[in-house]
Amino acid sequence: MKELQALSAKRGVQHIVHVVGECNDMPAAYMLSDVVVSASTDPEAFGRVIAEGQAMGRPVIATDHGAGRETVIEGVTGLLVPPGDPMALATAMDRVLVMTVAEREAMAAAGIEHVRTHFSRELMCKRTLAVYGELLGAKAQAHT
Repeated sequence: MKELQALSAKRGVQHIVHVVGECNDMPAAYMLSDVVVSASTDPEAFGRVIAEGQAMGRPVIATDHGAGRETVIEGVTGLLVPPGDPMALATAMDRVLVMTVAEREAMAAAGIEHVRTHFSRELMCKRTLAVYGELLGAKAQAHT
């Protein structure tokens, strides 16, 4: 964190780059953000930050693997970048930060709708239980 703060000061952007420690009010943190970045280098199984950012109507940039591929609609609900590619990440951040109000509003609406439609707690539980049922059914068939 100290390295990031020193680098932002060196580059003269410390007034717009904020590194926040522990936060117990994530909705407020998302609402204070101009962009939500999930730059994991290892694929994640779900990508909660990605879905939460979209649900809060924030542009999301995620790495193009694992959960990012499943939760971001490229160019519609957010942007995808190759993992471990800082130049692609910087380009995507620049692209988001220069969006017009109309472009931001369109991405926000699409992200909110996408999360409501595909990632509600009820739907995700239903899908998980369906997988368990499928596995149990296959196991039962294998024993007959």
